[in-house]
Amino acid sequence: MIFDTHVHLNVSDYTADQDQVFRRAREAGVGLFLNVGIDMEHSRAAVQFAEKFDNVYATIGLHPHDAQNFTEAGFNEIKELTKNKKVRAIGEVGLDYFRNLSPRDQQMNVFKRFIQLANEVHLPLVIHSREAYADIYSTLRKFGSRHQGVMHCFAGNKHDLEEALALGLYISFAGPVTYKKNHELRELVAMVPSDRILVETDAPYLPPEPFRGKRNEPAWIVETLKKMAEVRKTDFTTISQETTQNGKRLFQI
Repeated sequence: MIFDTHVHLNVSDYTADQDQVFRRAREAGVGLFLNVGIDMEHSRAAVQFAEKFDNVYATIGLHPHDAQNFTEAGFNEIKELTKNKKVRAIGEVGLDYFRNLSPRDQQMNVFKRFIQLANEVHLPLVIHSREAYADIYSTLRKFGSRHQGVMHCFAGNKHDLEEALALGLYISFAGPVTYKKNHELRELVAMVPSDRILVETDAPYLPPEPFRGKRNEPAWIVETLKKMAEVRKTDFTTISQETTQNGKRLFQI
C-alpha cells in the first residue's frame, strides 16, 4: 500500500472525475491519503472530505500565501477542528519568500502561532518552505530543539536537509525528483535515512515525468517512487513500504 502524504483532493480540479481519480489511485496501489488544508475554507472542507472515507485523513492550517488573511476567529475555528479524530497534522504552514504573496512579518507571526498550536495539541507540522529554510529552522528552534513534522515537497540543499534531520523532521519528496535537471535533489533523496523519508504528489500540482503540464493525481505517485527507488539503489516495494510506514508513524495512523 502506498501513502500519498500530501494531496489536495477536495479542490475543484477533481470535481468532474473524483470517482475515476480514486479508482486510478486504487489500481496503482495508493491506499492512504493525507488531504491538506491551506486556508480556513479548505481546512474545513478537508476535514469534511476525510470524514467520508476511511482511508483519507486531514490537515488544517493557513498557507503562507494567505497569512495576510489570518484572523483570530479563523484560528480559533482551526483550533476547534483539531479535536476531530480525522485531523492528523497542522499545516500546510510555513514561509514562502519566493512569491511573497503575504508580507514576511505576517508570514512569520502566523507560522509561530501554528507552531504553538501544534505543540499544544500534540500534532505534527506540515511545513511549506520556499527560499526560507534558514528562517524556518531558526524559528522552530525557538520553540524547542526537536519537532514532529515534515518538510513538504523538499527542495533545499544538503545543508537544509541536514538541518531538517537534526530538528527531527521527516523529509517528503514529490514529482520534481523526476525532472531531468534536478540532479542535486535526487542526490539528496539518496541521503535521507530510511525511517525519515516520505512521498507525496501535492496533486493537483507538480506532476512527475512523463505527465508534466497535466493535472497531477495520486496514481502518478508511482513515477516518483520509481525514481526514488532508483537513486536509493533499492526496489519499488521497499521504498513504498518505507514511506508508508513512516507516514503512518508520523501521522499516527
